Parts: sequence; C-alpha cells; structure tokens
Amino acid sequence: MKEISINGKKIGPESPIFLIAEAGVNHNGKLNLAKKMIDIALEAKVDAIKFQTFSTEKLLLKTTPKIKYQKENVEDQENFYDMLKKYELTIEDFKILNNYCKEIGLIFLSTPFDEISVKWLDILNISAFKIGSGDMNNFPLLKLISSKKKPILLSTGMATLEEVIESVNFLKSNNVEDIVIFQCTTNYPSNYEEINLNVIDTYKKEFPNNIIGFSDHSLGFEASIGAAAKGVKVIEKHFTINKEMDGPDHKASLNPRELKEWVKHIRNLEKALGDYKKFPSKNEQEIAKIARKSIVTLSDLKEGDLIKREDIDIKRPGYGISPKYFNSLIGKTIKRNVPKNSILFWEDVE
Repeated sequence: MKEISINGKKIGPESPIFLIAEAGVNHNGKLNLAKKMIDIALEAKVDAIKFQTFSTEKLLLKTTPKIKYQKENVEDQENFYDMLKKYELTIEDFKILNNYCKEIGLIFLSTPFDEISVKWLDILNISAFKIGSGDMNNFPLLKLISSKKKPILLSTGMATLEEVIESVNFLKSNNVEDIVIFQCTTNYPSNYEEINLNVIDTYKKEFPNNIIGFSDHSLGFEASIGAAAKGVKVIEKHFTINKEMDGPDHKASLNPRELKEWVKHIRNLEKALGDYKKFPSKNEQEIAKIARKSIVTLSDLKEGDLIKREDIDIKRPGYGISPKYFNSLIGKTIKRNVPKNSILFWEDVE
C-alpha cells in the first residue's frame, strides 16, 4: 500500500484512519449553516470536512426525476432540479468556507460534479479531489480532475468490479497514482445486507498499491467499525446539524453527538487492532504472576532428596518454575531444604 498525503496529513499503512465528515448539501444552501457544520466537525476531531460543489444547470436536466430515497426523505413536491438549486453555494461561499477551515486547522474537501466546479476548487487549491460514485465513469471529468495533479478519492457505488478497474486504470493512464478507492453503496440509508464489506478484501487484493477507503451511508456505527477492522485507511460519513431539517440526506446522517461517538468508536477500534505482534501487554505481565501457576511442594523436602511425583503439584501463583517442566523435575535433586507448600525455583534444584 502506497502512502499518500492530503494537506500534509499522511495516509497509509502506518497512519491512523483518515476520517471525513461528509457535510454534502446538509447546509441546505446556507453559508452560516455550512460554517456551523465546520465547527461541529472540528469539535468531533475528524480530519476533514467535505462538501459538494455543483452547478445545477450543468449537473442535470430539468426533467430528471428524483431518486427513490430523495422522494422518501423530502416531504415537498418540488422537482429534483429545483431541490438542488436551493442547495447551491457560490465560489465566494466556498472561498469563505475554505479559508475558515484553514483558520481553525480542519482540512477542506469537496466533490465537484461538473467542469466549472473542478475549476472553482482548483482556484481554492484544494488538497485532494473526491469523485462521487455517479461520476466514476465520467471520463471527461476524470481527465480534467487528473490534470490538477492532486490525490483522488474515488467512490465506487453502483459499479461492477470491472468498471472499478476500468476507472482506476483510466486515472493511472492520466498519471494519477495517489488514488483512494472507496467501497460504497449508493443508497441513503444503505441496508446492512447491501453494504458488502467483504469487497474491501477484494479491492485490497485487486489494488495492492492503492489505499482502500469506505464511504458509509448506513445508519449507526457498525459498518464503519467493520470497515476499520478490515483495514481501510479512509472513512467518510454524512452528518447534519439536525436530522429533522428539510432535505434528502439529513435522516441518513449522524447528528453532532453521534458524529463524536463515531470518531470515538473508530479510534478505540484502532487501538484494539494493535500491530500484528503477539506478546503480553504490561498489564498481562503483572496478571500472569498470579493467574499462571508454578510447581509447588506437597511435602517437606531436604537437601539431597530426589523429587518424586507425589512431592510436587501445580498451583497459583506463577512466580516459580513453570508447569511445563513438571515431568522433567521428577528425579531431580533438591539443593536446599524446601518446606511443604512452597513454590519451587530453579535455584532449589540441581
């Protein structure tokens, strides 16, 4: 796995998981709410916050129908085009958000959905580009993004493995090597049955030199924790100020308290994963002195006595000779007087 860097933050096999709080359009097109989301993300101790940059006119036809989950999560009857139009932010808005992130020490990211948005983000000197699942086969857009010579975070929802390989190869053919490939299920929220975390193993085998990530659209923390246990090095998850706000993604997003819990659970999991080396911890070393057993005497033994089977037993604590030497002690000579119910040490025998 190749190590990459996003805004000076290293991402690789020896690095902590890079956590992205996905704001998306949960700011509902309001700059003040977007800034508030930045504050929430910082307080939750994520590594980056990510928005979505788009021109509705460039993104879709006015006759484009809403996706099923959008119909379910938005009560009003406005069409897809009008709904997205409300959530647009301007280049000036993104400049303000980018600068605010710099001021407080949070990495600013955004997903561009069209060529104008790529140019906007390039003006902001964004440190990496995210490609949404809907554009993973949009090769003209991928080619433009590739020309910016920045790391690329590639979501792969709705795709076959063959399509993912094709897209990754296309990026590499355009001289992009720093690619994070995200397992992703494009449904909000995703059902557990369709998340398919085992694809992470497939990606690790198919793309051994690339970093694998996970875009979590499920409810709760389980999927993210499972992905972390499988070794992904980047995880993103949607969050919102309030799940009851109007909009397509709020209900499937974490609230501020849950975002903090999400980060805490993943960081705890990282600690629990360890470093592949099997050895007793410091606490275990102390506990072993009591929990393990020693060879002990069942009778008074005098200097020169030969140890017989009925003279010894195995009991706690574990300070003395290990039980694994029990049979080899039989027939050994006692070097000094050892009272009954004593722990035997090597210095007691020849």
